[in-house]
Amino acid sequence: MEVVTLKNDGRCKWLENKVMHGIFPKMIEHSLRPGAKKMYLIVEWISNDNGRVGVDLKWLKTLGLDVVGSYRDLPNDNNFIVVNTGYDSIVNEEKILKARGVEIVDLPCSFIRKIRTILEKSDGTFQYVLLCEPNHIIIKNYNSIFPKDLILVQMANYKEKIIREQNGKQLALLPYVTFLPSHINEIYDFICHSFPERQSMKYITSCMWISSKASPIVEIESLSEELLEGITDALLIATSGSVNKSLVSLIETIEKKNLQVVMVSSLKEFIAYEKQHRCEKILLVKSPIPNKAENPIIAYIERGYIPALLVVIKDSTLIRLMFLKCYRALVYTRNYINYLFTHKKNMGITWTS
Repeated sequence: MEVVTLKNDGRCKWLENKVMHGIFPKMIEHSLRPGAKKMYLIVEWISNDNGRVGVDLKWLKTLGLDVVGSYRDLPNDNNFIVVNTGYDSIVNEEKILKARGVEIVDLPCSFIRKIRTILEKSDGTFQYVLLCEPNHIIIKNYNSIFPKDLILVQMANYKEKIIREQNGKQLALLPYVTFLPSHINEIYDFICHSFPERQSMKYITSCMWISSKASPIVEIESLSEELLEGITDALLIATSGSVNKSLVSLIETIEKKNLQVVMVSSLKEFIAYEKQHRCEKILLVKSPIPNKAENPIIAYIERGYIPALLVVIKDSTLIRLMFLKCYRALVYTRNYINYLFTHKKNMGITWTS
């Protein structure tokens, strides 16, 4: 089976560079320092709908980070740190923690934070039309700062909801960051046509994943007929059951190129597909959200079955957590010994044989 891949794979570059290769390794490094405050991620701030939206919870477990389900599961004191990244925080919970004196490392996606800033600065002049799925994380996270007259719409219901819920104010379209520009323009055109007497507006909130040189959406839209000749299927590596809006936008863009999207969620599923399509040519696309299937499938394509199987074993939750536990114990012991020797004089410690 011939496999064609994208130059810009489905992964969000910010997530890849700033979180997976930045924040998460720093959290592990921080946890190995003797006497350091514990540093937590809060699942409810980065995931929703039992893991169907946001971070893949099975994948998250393999990272060995200190994680709590909700802010209510945190220690009762303030001798710890909370990392706010990705989809921003549940705003009212963040404020409660700050009032307690809890340190918050504030590193959310800047494009999502822009939506929060717009909502927080709302002065009532405009009635906001928020284009976002009802089960998305920001609906929960930003609920406490939503204006009372906010209109929440999706592509399937925006016409009737805007007509029914508008209250005479100027309308401001506020799209979530991964909606396709064509969808945003469709809704804004409807607003302008329906209420021509009002000075309505739309915010530009699309993230780099949607509209930049690093965007897989832009790359897929520009794929030539020559490159796609002979390809009927696009295999999308993604977590089973995921309904992230970025994933939906990716699927819609692929389908506009007259390709059938086939979701694969494991190495086993990929191999089963390959057996039935050995002589075919396919387009392989990675999900924007990290998952456990991706590394084994890429290893299988590049190096074969045995290397892929080794990756499956290495990436299994049990093996990774056992390795991380041993690694942490060894590094912590080394750091603690260095800490004692370095601070011996200042601590007034007398060493005896």
